[in-house]
Amino acid sequence: MTAVSDSKIEKFEYEMQEPTPYDIIQMADAYGRPDLCNYYCSHKCEIGHRYVPEVEVSDLSNIILETIASLNEINPLTTRLIQIARDGKISDDEIKDFAFISNKLDEISLAIDSLNLWVDKTAGEQGLNIELLREEKKKQK
Repeated sequence: MTAVSDSKIEKFEYEMQEPTPYDIIQMADAYGRPDLCNYYCSHKCEIGHRYVPEVEVSDLSNIILETIASLNEINPLTTRLIQIARDGKISDDEIKDFAFISNKLDEISLAIDSLNLWVDKTAGEQGLNIELLREEKKKQK
């Protein structure tokens, strides 16, 4: 690895030096571990700690099943969400339902993040044609 030397990695491992975001990106690329970036952002960065949830790396079937389960749970709640959002405010009597729906949407967001992380990781490990995937996604927008 050219950007992060062995001695620098040793300093990180023994907590003698904190890695920079650039170091993390270089290590993630070198080791084929895009999850290092998510871990760094969700645990070490003040902004990320507040706004970036930790994404668990999982296999594709688990990610898809979790996504479908979350979508199935949220689908019947869309009418209630429309009722809550209709006036542009969330009243005290709507907070409980809104919090529940918001948590379900967070689960879907995490599942999507997990899928994207799986794609990044699989592109390197299993030869997923990432360029073809990006082209197809761009066509469908």
